[in-house]
Amino acid sequence: MKQLLTAALFSSSLMAGMDDIHFNGFGTLGLTYQNNDNIIYTSSWRSDKGTDGSLSLQNDTKFGLQLDWQATQKIELTIQGSVDAEGTHLEWANIKYTFNDNHSFKIGQMRFPTAMYSDILKVSYSYNWVRLPENLYGILPLTSYLGGEYNYQHSYQGIDYHFKLYGGYAEDTMIGSQDIGDYTISLDHIYGANFSVTMEHLHLRVGYTYTDISIENGRINQYFDNAFLSPNLSAREKGLLHSYDPRDKATQYLSFGMKYDYNNFYLLGEYAWMNMDNIISDNYAGYLCAGYHIDKWTPNITFSKVTGKSNYTKPIHDPQIDAALKEMSDRTLTSQETITLGVRYDWKENIALKFQYDHIKEGDKGRGISIHKIVPYQPTTINLLSFSMDFIF
Repeated sequence: MKQLLTAALFSSSLMAGMDDIHFNGFGTLGLTYQNNDNIIYTSSWRSDKGTDGSLSLQNDTKFGLQLDWQATQKIELTIQGSVDAEGTHLEWANIKYTFNDNHSFKIGQMRFPTAMYSDILKVSYSYNWVRLPENLYGILPLTSYLGGEYNYQHSYQGIDYHFKLYGGYAEDTMIGSQDIGDYTISLDHIYGANFSVTMEHLHLRVGYTYTDISIENGRINQYFDNAFLSPNLSAREKGLLHSYDPRDKATQYLSFGMKYDYNNFYLLGEYAWMNMDNIISDNYAGYLCAGYHIDKWTPNITFSKVTGKSNYTKPIHDPQIDAALKEMSDRTLTSQETITLGVRYDWKENIALKFQYDHIKEGDKGRGISIHKIVPYQPTTINLLSFSMDFIF
């Protein structure tokens, strides 16, 4: 579906006049170093590329292109793609119809609008960090979806209002541990809404997403299928086991965001709660950032945290099954705190240089966002140094 949509959009754009087509690009050249060679540090669960005690270009380096075609006064087509250490990605491929100044509708592939910076996730030039706070942005299972999106925007007495409704479907393959292997995440029946208000110095945002999630992994799925056949389980116990099965279960994501600007100072924060109705643990994540603009320099400090809450609350009363369920739950528990010190220097109109230090500490009762090579799992503290050159054109 993605390939067909992309091909159609490109074919249509080639038939249009060049005056209606606009190309833009973005990219990052990023160097990262961390001092623990027992792990591979990555910036999210979606990758196994990163630094393992040496300098690495794989965490943040990327390049992207965007094509916008104003086909008619009301119809606009957008395609955005990127390449990084993981490979190539189709980020956007959609058609937008503008009814009037207040109402518009999109259909195709779009970014999940689950957080304040979701739309510009890969465009690092647009924010002051080297990378977005991973304790919140790293826990999102998928970043794009295929579907429809309705937008309403209105201004009244100096206040801007923006309301968004969206729905659709998403699927992607995720990096798993060496003993379990990779797995596929499918999100069906996605329904979501966002509302934001922007005033002179203050921006507020709230968002909610509901979806049915299915996690497909050969070993995990086979385990549940075999456990259901156990003759020792009662109907009640099989029903409880079914509630832990990670296939076709409801998931909810609630988020809040705030940014306050006053003169050269800004305060920025987000909080998110992800509730999973299966064996996978819930997540509570947030960050708070303060920064100050001094000519071309923007020093900033951020504290972020993610905490997991186990959904394994009722045992089956079968020793082998309960041991396996507890292990699954423990593997998905998150616990990580990060203190970030960074500075941005706007070297050119379209080029920003950034330096960042992260002190990352994992908790005793859960794993961090990093991919671990330590077996059995041990809490880890990482000191991470990052340098990047972000650009747009």
